Amino acid sequence: MSAKEVKVLVVGDEQSLPLFRMAGMSVVKASNQSEAEEAVKRGVEEGYGLIIVLKHVVSDEERLRRIVAGTGSVVFVLPTKWSKAEPINIERLLAEALGLG
Repeated sequence: MSAKEVKVLVVGDEQSLPLFRMAGMSVVKASNQSEAEEAVKRGVEEGYGLIIVLKHVVSDEERLRRIVAGTGSVVFVLPTKWSKAEPINIERLLAEALGLG
């Protein structure tokens, strides 16, 4: 079995991004929902397989998921200390990942 290399993009605020850049990830600064959406669209166009968006810069996670739906890219909204914690619905996420939801 061979591993496929996946490009990773992180979208977030300028204070957090240097940490991800030091880990070798590509980064794009965004401070609100519309900037994050544009960054995600560009990431999909540029072939990023995993797009991590810091939660405190977005207000509508579902819009980001709709942008990447069917593209082969995956968006992951990463909670931060500045974002409100919410429970994760594992069943829904699994159904989406399997193309059932």
